[in-house]
Amino acid sequence: MEFNLVVCGGTFDHFHKGHRKFLQFALSLSNKLVVGLTSDTYSGNKELSFASQSYEERKKTIEEFLKKENFLERVEMLKIEDMFGPTLSETFNAQAIIVSSSTLRGAEIINEHRKKQGLSEFKIIIQPTILGPDDKQISSLRIRNGEIDREGKPYVNPLWLKQKLFLTEEIRKRLERPFGVLVENFTELASQKFPFVITVGDVTAKKFNDLSLKQNIAVIDFKVGRKVMFSKIEELGFLGNETIIKVNNPASCLTPDIFKEVQNALKQGLREKVIIKIGGEEDLAVLPLILASPLGTSIYYGQPNEGMVRIEVSENIKKIAYGLVDGFEMKRASTRGY
Repeated sequence: MEFNLVVCGGTFDHFHKGHRKFLQFALSLSNKLVVGLTSDTYSGNKELSFASQSYEERKKTIEEFLKKENFLERVEMLKIEDMFGPTLSETFNAQAIIVSSSTLRGAEIINEHRKKQGLSEFKIIIQPTILGPDDKQISSLRIRNGEIDREGKPYVNPLWLKQKLFLTEEIRKRLERPFGVLVENFTELASQKFPFVITVGDVTAKKFNDLSLKQNIAVIDFKVGRKVMFSKIEELGFLGNETIIKVNNPASCLTPDIFKEVQNALKQGLREKVIIKIGGEEDLAVLPLILASPLGTSIYYGQPNEGMVRIEVSENIKKIAYGLVDGFEMKRASTRGY
């Protein structure tokens, strides 16, 4: 081994392939490794923090990985409340600090402070960036944002952005069952707080507006039971100053545009209220929404003869939705898009 003791730090949220490779890399260089794991307070200001895991969840996942790899005895985990952790202590005798390209500056700052205190500087070692199948860096933020799974695989298959997908009879039958939890008491929703809310369907959107409930994104088509019932958004209780994104999506299919515009709406929906107005039918829009939404998103949609259904977007729900969309028949879109 090149070193006796090295140190690293991080949040290790939604422990992914990049994290695994990072710890394996650090332990390939040293007999022992100190991991500074950020506390909930320290990591609480990260982007999309509502989708973050707790300290205990993150710690448990790392320990399970270390045990599986027979690394547990070589690693010490410390809770840290700032970027320095134990690194400025005179008794901390690590020889090197392991970082990624995105955390390099932090290591440089630590060395600057050590130098001021008359301590020897750590050797800084950068672990190579781990890319996913889309040739982009695998990161906890992208996982929280709902873009990729923990192996870096995109939840929206790039092929779906090029080809029209047609609903099969098998998938239709599977979609007849409620996809989430049936909401029986609408008034109870008023007392609950959700970080990010999407409604699908005119009746559902109107119900939320009538109860003065928050919805970041609403998907509508002015129809109820495939019959045109509305002609303007004000009839659904909207103010009329919402951002409106229009997209065509014929019945029983998913077009490349529905995936693209859902992704566009989600970017805007974090800052302002957005309405996706669908020309055609919005029945299947819940699937692209699940696949593109951040973890922790609440999606509400109407279930015929059942009422309103709530979906809490999780990694497992995204996996199920991916399997459903993957079961659609694929045909290449024409040059006009449909």
